[in-house]
Amino acid sequence: MPILTRRQVFAQSWPVIMANALTPLVGLVDTWVIGRFAGTSALAGIGLGAAIYGILYWGFGFLRMSTAGLAAQSSGAQDESAVQSHIFRAVPLGIMIGFILLVTQGLLIPLAMMIFTADAPIEESAAIYIRARLWGLPAYLGLIALMGWFIGLGQARQAFWMQLILNIINVALSLFFVISMGWGLYGVGLATALAEWAGLLTGLIIARSVIKRRGGLKPDALTRDRLMNVAELSRLGEANTNIFIRTAALTGGFSFFSNAAATQGETFLAAHTIHMQFITLTAFILDGFANTAEATVGAAYGARSRTRFDRAVRLTSEFSGLLAFLCAAVIYLAGPIAIDALTTDPAVRETARIYLPWCALAPAIGWAAFQMDGIFIGTTRTKEMRNAGIAALLAYLAVHFAMPDSLGPHAIWAAFLIYYLARTLTLLYYYPKIRPALD
Repeated sequence: MPILTRRQVFAQSWPVIMANALTPLVGLVDTWVIGRFAGTSALAGIGLGAAIYGILYWGFGFLRMSTAGLAAQSSGAQDESAVQSHIFRAVPLGIMIGFILLVTQGLLIPLAMMIFTADAPIEESAAIYIRARLWGLPAYLGLIALMGWFIGLGQARQAFWMQLILNIINVALSLFFVISMGWGLYGVGLATALAEWAGLLTGLIIARSVIKRRGGLKPDALTRDRLMNVAELSRLGEANTNIFIRTAALTGGFSFFSNAAATQGETFLAAHTIHMQFITLTAFILDGFANTAEATVGAAYGARSRTRFDRAVRLTSEFSGLLAFLCAAVIYLAGPIAIDALTTDPAVRETARIYLPWCALAPAIGWAAFQMDGIFIGTTRTKEMRNAGIAALLAYLAVHFAMPDSLGPHAIWAAFLIYYLARTLTLLYYYPKIRPALD
């Protein structure tokens, strides 16, 4: 195998960055449309709704992560039948889980509203948005499994095209449903749901072409013995379970952050919603190099090459760190302009500006956590990810409740940024145990 170069890392990463950057644009477009045409209460509602809905789609993020790691390792081991079998397992699984959650929404939404704290009008707005978004959940969970497969194989451009089509449709439908039809929160949610189905269909068409370019469908990839292989299913089940627990801990941390913001009133929650769009966007951008780490580190791990492994870790981390500080600077300098574009409420604008410096620190502090995630996903060290995720969440909660009440919302932000540090440090504890497996 040729030596990995910085040019190769960048060439593989920029389509992932573009694809990832397009992902949170779904929420950003929804925020812009509602903030401009529906008012502060609806904006706060979509913030709460997005946080609750995030528990569902982030909670099942293992579909992307495990598929990426396993596909990368199978590719590194040059086992094309295994490469294909991963997608044939993961995509149907995601769609099935999505339909189960869709039909049980009558139980899930009231339960979520019991957990989150907000005024009644905000809760009502959040429920409207969630009900609309749930129609697209089966497609989204199948789509992220496809995304993981593309990333694991280093097919980042295919993931980009899938996300691009999804977002073009989402923008067009959101504007039409809200401005022309006057459907408000339900309109933006429904627009996203329909766009996600279009994205899944696009991804399946692209996946078919990728399989064809890699030599065509392998007959044994779809056999019962391959798909129902006990060892492979056990490996997949263990990885998915561990990542699910880890992601549940991570989602719990972000949900706690949003719930803490909701206790500060409608204006602060609306400002917080805008800040979270910035954080989510930069997190997805930084995940570009983490995703490249998944593919390159995973392939090196599958080939059992310590030299390739070390080089993949170093080069992807260099790029990620530099980009993180650039993102921080952009948020700090361009943040006020973006805030004014996303809301017309003077109080929300002022509040968002006050806490913008905290928001700008998030990528500068959090990039290492994202990068470590990529390394551990590529090597499918999911048990360690699970343990680290739980430990980081406990540390975050301890710091949050230890903060003096006199700091007010500043304490909420400080504890959240410490959470990023805890995520990095807990994974670093396990990192030295990976390399000996490459001997």
